[in-house]
Amino acid sequence: MRYLTADYIFPISQPPIKNGIVAVDDEEKIVSVTSSVVEKLKDNQLEIYKGILCPGFVNTHCHLELSHMKGVIPEMTGLAGFIKNFISARRTFSSEQVENGIAAGENEMLENGIVAVGDICNGSDTFKQKAKKNLKYYNFIEGFDFFPENTETELKRVNNVIEELMQIDARADYSSVPHAPYSVSEKYFQTFSKTLPDKIISIHNQESADENLMFREKNGKIIEFFISLGMNFSNWKASGKHSLESYLTFLPKANNLLLVHNTFTNSEDIKFAEAYSNNIYWATCPNANLYIENKLPDYNLFIAAGAKMTIGTDSLASNYSLSILDELKTISNHFPELKLEMLLQWATLNGAKALGFQNELGSFEVGKKPGVLLIENTNLDKVSLSSESKVRRLV
Repeated sequence: MRYLTADYIFPISQPPIKNGIVAVDDEEKIVSVTSSVVEKLKDNQLEIYKGILCPGFVNTHCHLELSHMKGVIPEMTGLAGFIKNFISARRTFSSEQVENGIAAGENEMLENGIVAVGDICNGSDTFKQKAKKNLKYYNFIEGFDFFPENTETELKRVNNVIEELMQIDARADYSSVPHAPYSVSEKYFQTFSKTLPDKIISIHNQESADENLMFREKNGKIIEFFISLGMNFSNWKASGKHSLESYLTFLPKANNLLLVHNTFTNSEDIKFAEAYSNNIYWATCPNANLYIENKLPDYNLFIAAGAKMTIGTDSLASNYSLSILDELKTISNHFPELKLEMLLQWATLNGAKALGFQNELGSFEVGKKPGVLLIENTNLDKVSLSSESKVRRLV
């Protein structure tokens, strides 16, 4: 048995406890969370730390398979520019570089206190590494057909990837998901969603202003880029609405729906989504948003609506680290009024709930195995992060 204490304990399932104690057994399960030393507990049994203790982080949006692309794509090109650079750069790497990048990316997440990941998979590159069970993964097998004539072929490709996953790890968590509203046809939405009775759905949402412009007016840099590749959009019709309102009702409202990025989501979009389903989770990847579009979502809009927020890192193709703490620092720097207690809930329990891992992860509750992190170099007077804050895993 281990007894750990720090200046503050953030159990997440209850308010922070000053100088609280977390008891963890030999199987790393939470035994108790208390506000004072147990009467018979001797000082030499107590591990005393300076800083904040919280559960392990949950990264709800990552592309581990792109970890070899760190620093390759220029910053702040906008989404269309990012996609253009990505397509040309991705072809230049060997399978060995990809494999090494995946192993290094996973190790970086482990070192940064991440215990679970919602990971996007376009292929099977990450499956052997994941089978080592260093982290808990939910695999989102991503498809994109662009036009309905490609739907059946793309669904077969996605199913082949799923079969490869099952051959390597028959107990892996996974679902088939659409990439983004601008890359998936209405037929794809309607077809794939019929096969997901209990699955979690992830989709890139409103990452660019051009995405909304495409759906409102059949205009903007995204559609211009696709046309430049020779795609024929003559039969594609704009809905006259924002992208979120154009596609969301194609998705089953009973499933957990993880909407990712939401950089250009406004209050009306949030209101529409929250009215459609009680199972909406909004994943934000602030450092990637700044890397690609040099813009962050307006988090106060989501908070005002009572939206369930989670944190992602996106990929090393659009970020300089796979660190949830770095994402929290960025949010705190731009929105200093947001309380650390709320941000840590986004980074832990909300993420665990979004991925269906809440029975094991996300909070200090008896019987769970969420891991225990120490966040050091915090501003203890204000109970907030600083630019020097760092994290290490104790359990």
